[in-house]
Formats: sequence, C-alpha cells, structure tokens
Amino acid sequence: MKKYSLLIWGFLCSLAILLFTSRSSLLFQCNNWDDANSYFSMGKGMMNGLVIYRDLYDQKGPYLYLMYGIAYLISHKTFFGVFIFEVIAATVFLFIAGKFIEKKSNKKIAFLLVPVIGAGVYSSWSFYYGGAAEEFCLPLIALSFYYLDEILHEEISEKRYRRIFSIVGILAGIIFQVKYTMEGYFFAWFVIAIIWIIWKKRDAFFVRMGFRFLAFSIIPSIPWLLYFVVTGSLDDWFRCYIYNNIFHYSQVSGDNYSFFNKIYEICKTLYWLIQDSFSYFVWIIAGFVLQIVMEKGFIRRFTSAFMFACTYFVIFIGGNKLAYYSIPLMVFAIPGAAYTGKLISVCLSKYGKEISGIIYSVMYAAVLIVSVIFASYNTMNAEYRSFSKDDIWLFEASKQLSEDDTLLELNTIDAGLYTITGIVPNCEYFQTNGIDLDTMFEEQKKYLKEGKTDYVLAVGYEPEFIYNNYSLIDSYEYYETDHDNVYYLYRRNW
Repeated sequence: MKKYSLLIWGFLCSLAILLFTSRSSLLFQCNNWDDANSYFSMGKGMMNGLVIYRDLYDQKGPYLYLMYGIAYLISHKTFFGVFIFEVIAATVFLFIAGKFIEKKSNKKIAFLLVPVIGAGVYSSWSFYYGGAAEEFCLPLIALSFYYLDEILHEEISEKRYRRIFSIVGILAGIIFQVKYTMEGYFFAWFVIAIIWIIWKKRDAFFVRMGFRFLAFSIIPSIPWLLYFVVTGSLDDWFRCYIYNNIFHYSQVSGDNYSFFNKIYEICKTLYWLIQDSFSYFVWIIAGFVLQIVMEKGFIRRFTSAFMFACTYFVIFIGGNKLAYYSIPLMVFAIPGAAYTGKLISVCLSKYGKEISGIIYSVMYAAVLIVSVIFASYNTMNAEYRSFSKDDIWLFEASKQLSEDDTLLELNTIDAGLYTITGIVPNCEYFQTNGIDLDTMFEEQKKYLKEGKTDYVLAVGYEPEFIYNNYSLIDSYEYYETDHDNVYYLYRRNW
C-alpha cells in the first residue's frame, strides 16, 4: 500500500473534487454542455457503425470520439462512463503532480499539496463543465513534463534518453489525433530537450533523438489512417479535422485580423484568464518566479515560462477565446506547487520540530476537506448542481421522443437531446456546428425540405421551411446564469 499510496491519494482527491465540479458526475442531473454531448454523439455513432467525418461531422480528433464511444458503451444515456474517464485522467494528473512535488521535497509535502492543486485546477473557470478534449490530454502533458524535468536535473543514460523520447513522441502523436492545437506544448518540449542534449553531449546524438521523437509521434496515427483508408474516408478526415479547422473554424485567415491584432487579443485573453482562473494561475505565476530564484542555469530557470508561451500562443493565435482551451496550461501549476513544497520542506527542517505521522494524517484529511469545500463553491457549476430534473428542459423534451426516432438539431451544437434519448444521428450535419461552413447550412436546409428526420429541435429561432413538413409540438424555456434560451421541438407531419 505504501508503494501505491500517492496514486490512491490522487484517486481519492480526484473523485472527491470532480463529484462537485464536473457536470458528468452523479451529483448533477446530466451534463448539458453542448460540446461534450457532440463528442458523445460522435462516439455513439462510431459504436453503431457510422464513420466519423464521413457520416457524422465534427472537428475534434478520433481518439476523443473513441473514448466517448467506450463511455457510451458503459452508459448509453448518461455521462457516467465519461465521468469514469475524467476521474482516471485526474488521478493520473494528480499522481504525476505528487511525484513531481515529492522529487523537489518529500512525500508528506506532496500529500498536503495534491488536493490543493486538484481543487485549484478542477474548480477553475478554465475547467468549464467537464468532459473537454483538453481535460483528457492533461495527464499525457503532465507525464511529458515530468520526463523533461528528469532530463534537466538527472544524469541519465542514452538508453533512458531513447525511452523518454519514444514515450513523449507517442504522447504527442496521441494528442495530435485529439486536438492538434495543443502541439505547441510539444514543440517547446522538443526544443528544450534537444538544446539540452546538444549542450550536454556536444555530438550528433541529438539528431538521432530528433528522428526518434518524430518517428514515434507517427505511430498513434497509423491505426486511424488504416481505418480511414478501409472506410474510404481519408479525404473526409483531412477535410474535417485539418483543413476546415484551419480555414473555417478559427479567425487565423481573416483579412481584418492582422498579426498585431492577434497579439493584442491573446494578451487580453490571458489577462481575463488569470482573473477568472486565479485558483491555478497563482501556482503558475509562483512557479515562474520560484524557478528563476531556486534553479541554476538559463534553461532550467526559464523552462516553464518558455513552454507556457509556446503552448498559449499556438492555442489562442486562431482568435478563439473559450476558457477551456487553456486547460493544457494547468500543467505549469505543477512546478509552482513543487517549488513551494521545497520551501516548506526547507523551513520545516530548519526551524520546525519533527511532526508525527498522526498529525500529518489529520492534516491530510483537513486539507482534502477544505479543498473539496473550496472547489464546490469556486466551480462555475455550483448553481447547476442544485438543479432538479424539473429545472432542465431536456428531461421534459425527452418524453416526446423514443430511441428509435430520428432527430436534427439546428442553431446549436448538440444540445444534449441525442444523449438523453439515446437517439443515434442519421444526418452528417446532425447539429449546427460552430464553424463557418456554407455546406453545413445548405445540407441542413435540404434535410428540412426533405423531412429527413422525425423530429427537429431548433434553438432560439423558427427555421425557414420548417412548416412545410413539420409542426411545432412544444417549446421550452431554460434559464441558467449567463445562459438562457428557448428550444422549439417540431414533429414531422407524416
């Protein structure tokens, strides 16, 4: 048990905190976040024989849909399966954070700080509603960060270098097939690791490591390329996941969006992020300062700041400002906690007396309780946690449909009705995706004219052509802080 104590502690902290902060947890009636429901519908489609990107349109990567598909198999109409994956991801992240802190101080300090970091991260505004693609990538990023610290602070063999570059290459490859805007982090990781090898070894070893990293980063894409080739959808993958994300989803190609405007906007976004998510940014800022003060050598002192800048720039240069995009930045809270732990350890050893194990155990329990209470109030989901089924329109609307019906959702990313009813989408553009794509709107009009689905859900407006084939059967008003809307449900006339 002692060997796995930090992992078990990470699990307990993750479970306790996420119960109060993720809308996927059992303390919430349902997760009504449109993005997460879109991922769930895509995964559901995969598990029911549909081909992503060809038969169903969304713009995240296939590994995310595979995970959501497995979650669908666990629970067809709820996010219980997603919550399991959230707890696993958070457990791994907090375990790695704990190991990082332990390396700089000791395990006792790590036990004290792990729930504090967990509460700061998973109750922040950046965490959002729970179930974001970035959330599941966070432990992979944290693992690579841990390996980089090993490279910078330990004397390791060439065999160990090969192992690290292989593993981190695979992690980068997986994340590329989830959401490739996070690759700015791995660019920075690669630059620092290669420069360090050049400085330490002063030979061509860095070339071999560079090729190894790139070679292993390709491996996670091979199964998907085979899948898309076999299903005749390789061009659909490129069109939806690569091309449209670059030229239609972001503002990066806008004529009126100059480079200097981008810099101004991303700086302003950072300002608001720090204010809204100070619960973990305080650790990031502390890490930048303490790393400069407590480390030796230019590279070690500015590693976190350089990697943060690269990660942040690539994520937000497209002009989009959604808070959950910043989840990868949470990894930079780890060194802040680790160096703080080192300071605490030094102070205790220099000025304090030996603290007994019983007192430490009481402190662990107290810190966890306080962290959970803080997280439960700090999360943006605190209000929604008090909602009953009667407060959420989805449960009333779901009474009108059965799992065997077909549905089209307009003017919204998947509002959650597919999930709560168990309906599998039968249209490529089953939702109005947040992308500037004329084809999507044209196809959705075609669906309406043909009466392709049994039901249509329109959010905030009454669609053109709707009364040619459909009749309004009900409307639902929904109110939540910073969010209110009217949902119109139509049924086909025949």
